[in-house]
Amino acid sequence: MGILSGPRASGPHGTNATYVFEYSRGLGGVDVPLDVLITRIIYTSLALVAMVVFCCRIGQMTLAYARLLSSLTATKRQQTYWGIEGSTLWANIKKHLLYAPLGSKRHNREIQLSSAISIGTIPSRFHIILITLYVSSQVAYCAFLDYKVNEKAALIAELRGRSGNLAVLNMVPLFILACRNNPLIPLLHVSFDTYNLLHRWLGRIVVLESITHTVAWAINACDEQDFNDMLHRLTTTPFFTWGLLGTCAMIFLLTHSPSPIRHAFYETFLHLHQLAALSAVVGVYLHLRLDDLRQHSWIAAIIGIWITERCIRVLRLLYLNVSRQNGSTKLVVEALPGEACRVTFHLPKRVHVGPGSHVYAYIPSVSLWMSHPFSVAWVEPFSCVTPSALPPSLLDRENSGILSPSSIEKQSFIDLEDSFDTSKLPTIVSLIVAARTGMTRKLYNKASASPQKTLRISGYIEGPYASHPSSLGSYGTVVLFSGGAGITHHMLHVRDLIFRASEERVATRQIYLIWSVRSTESLVWVRQYMDTILQMPNRRDMLIIKLFVSKPKHNREINSPSATVQMFAGRCRPDVVLDEVAARRVGATAVSVCGPGAFADEVRAATRHRVGQGMVIDFVEEAFTW
Repeated sequence: MGILSGPRASGPHGTNATYVFEYSRGLGGVDVPLDVLITRIIYTSLALVAMVVFCCRIGQMTLAYARLLSSLTATKRQQTYWGIEGSTLWANIKKHLLYAPLGSKRHNREIQLSSAISIGTIPSRFHIILITLYVSSQVAYCAFLDYKVNEKAALIAELRGRSGNLAVLNMVPLFILACRNNPLIPLLHVSFDTYNLLHRWLGRIVVLESITHTVAWAINACDEQDFNDMLHRLTTTPFFTWGLLGTCAMIFLLTHSPSPIRHAFYETFLHLHQLAALSAVVGVYLHLRLDDLRQHSWIAAIIGIWITERCIRVLRLLYLNVSRQNGSTKLVVEALPGEACRVTFHLPKRVHVGPGSHVYAYIPSVSLWMSHPFSVAWVEPFSCVTPSALPPSLLDRENSGILSPSSIEKQSFIDLEDSFDTSKLPTIVSLIVAARTGMTRKLYNKASASPQKTLRISGYIEGPYASHPSSLGSYGTVVLFSGGAGITHHMLHVRDLIFRASEERVATRQIYLIWSVRSTESLVWVRQYMDTILQMPNRRDMLIIKLFVSKPKHNREINSPSATVQMFAGRCRPDVVLDEVAARRVGATAVSVCGPGAFADEVRAATRHRVGQGMVIDFVEEAFTW
C-alpha cells in the first residue's frame, strides 16, 4: 500500500498533525482491495465448509435410506450386514472427532463454581477445532498489514479498516445463527444447540473487532490533535457518535452475556440482549450510511433477515393458534408430583408434529411475551405424528388406542360426532415442564395453588422445530437414554417406531427405553402415555423398558412388573446397558440421549467406547444449552 506524502506540520505534541489527518478519517490508509479479497476468502471458506457438511449429510441419508429399504422385510439375522462396521476410517472419525468431548468425558455437564453459579459447558473436540480455526483466521487477517510502512498512523489506519470490515462481515452469520428458522438447520441437520454455541463465539469475535476498530481510530484521532478533541468529535459528529453507540452496545452485549449472568437472570438477560443487539445494528448502520461505506448493504441485509425471521415466527404463531372455526388455542396446566407440570395445548386446527420435535411455549399470564423451548412429550391424535397406511377407524379403534376416554374428555370443545375420523380432529400437544427457576417455577406454583391443581389459561405454541432427523427407523436397534424430564423427547419416538414396525415401514426390531429419575414420583409424569404404548400390538416383541430410581424412598417402591418393564434402585450405568444391547443387537444401532449434562456425558462415553469395535453404532444428543 502506498503512502501519501505531503507537507509536515507539528501538532500540539510534536506529532505530524497534517500527516495523521490523512489516516484519522475516511478511507485514508485503508487497503480496500485487500479487504474485499479477505471478505471473499471468508465467505468462500464458509460456503465450502457448509458444502462439505451437506455432502456428508447426503451420504448419511442415502446410506440410511438404503439400509431402511433392504431391512424392511429382513429377518433379524439378515440385518447382520448393517450391524458390522465396514470402515475403520469413519469409525475413527466418529470416535475421536465427531462424538469426542474436549477431554476424556466432560462436555455438557456444567462447570459449577457453586450451587448457584455455573460458567457453562465445554465445547466438544470438533467444536473447539472449528472455533480455534475461525478465531485464528480472524486474528491472522487483522495482523496481515503492510508492515513496510514506516509511519505508525498508516499502519493503524489499515488495522482500523480491516477490523471494522471484519466486524460487520461477521455480523451477518452472527444474526443468521441466532434465528429459530435458520435454514441451515434442516438443510445440514446441525442442531440449533450447535448453532447457538457458534453464535456466542461469533458474537465475541464481533465485539473484539469492533473495539479494535474504535481504539485504532481513537489513537490516530488523539495524535492528530489531543484526547479532548477526539472526545469532542465523538459527541458532535454524527458519523462518530453512531459508531460509538454501536461499539458501546456491543461491549454491553459482551459484559452481560457470561454464563453465570445469563443463567441466573435469563429472562432479564434476553430482554437486554435483544435491546442491545438492536442498538448495535442501528448504530453501525447509521455509522456506515452517513459516509456511504459499502458495508452498509450488509447491515441492511441483517435488518432484512431479522425482520423476515420475526414475520415468519408471527405468521407461524397465528397459523398454529388461531382458527375461524374453533377460535384460539386452549391451555390446561396440571401440577404433577415431583415438581412438574403437564402443559397441554388444545390447538384449533390440525398440524403435523414429528417425533423428537420441540416447541416454544408462550404463556402470557406467567411470562408475558417471552417464550421457552420444550420437547413435545405427546401428540393426539397419533395420525398427526405418523400418517398410517391403514384406515383411520382401524388405526384408532384396534391398533394404537389413542382415543382413550381420558383423551376424549380433553377434546370437550370439539364436535365429537366424527371423533374416530382423525382427519377431522385438531391436534393436542402435551409438554412436561419440570419446575426449576423463573417461568417454570412460576407456572408450577400457580398450578399447585389452583383448584384440583389444574389451571386453565391462555397460551400458544410456536413450532414445531426439529434439529435431527425425525425418524430412527433405519436402525435395527434403537437405545433411548432419558434423564428426568428428558423422557419427553423420546416418547413419540417409541410410539412412532412401534407403530411403523407393525406396518413394516421401519427396520427397527428392538427398542430400549432407559429412564433415570430421582424418585418414583416422576413416573407419574408420563404414566398415561406409557399405558398407551404398553397396549400397542407387537410392543412386547420390540420394547424393553428399564427404569432407574436413584433415590427411592422405600425398597418396596422398586417393582418390576414384567421382563420387558424392569425397575432398578440406583443410578443408571450406560456402559452396562450397552453391554447388554451389544450382545442382543439387531442390525445397526442408534443411541439417543436427552437429559442432564452429566448423564448425557456418561452415555456419550459409553457409546464412544463401543465405536470402532466392529459394531455400527451412531450417537445423537438432544440438548438445550443457553
